[in-house]
Amino acid sequence: MLDPTVLSTLISATVAMLSPLLGKAVEKAAEEAGKGTAGLLVERLKARLSSTRAKDALADVTEQPTDAGNQTVLCVHLKKAVEADPALADFLLQWLEDARAQAVDTGITQTAAVTGDNNFTVQITGSGNSVNR
Repeated sequence: MLDPTVLSTLISATVAMLSPLLGKAVEKAAEEAGKGTAGLLVERLKARLSSTRAKDALADVTEQPTDAGNQTVLCVHLKKAVEADPALADFLLQWLEDARAQAVDTGITQTAAVTGDNNFTVQITGSGNSVNR
């Protein structure tokens, strides 16, 4: 099983990638290629999830990509899904790599606004990365 910090980072990175990816798809709705690629990535993720609640949470984020509440609910259900099916973590790592490649192709960038004390924030790009704390 993954270390809780690594698991949390993986889930957060997955949900963080969804928002700009889906937002870009909405912006490019007129351009079928942009919408199609993001849509295919989301469908791959949805097909891999076995939990109905996780699929519903993913659908909510798909409909409202910037809604923080929806993102939080998806994080909770993805974490439970990975705990129930540890192989899902490998899928998410590959999914993130594919999503990052899509993000680079469409000009998506990562940002983080962090306030308060003792926060831990990770933003990952490229391949072959590892996160240790």
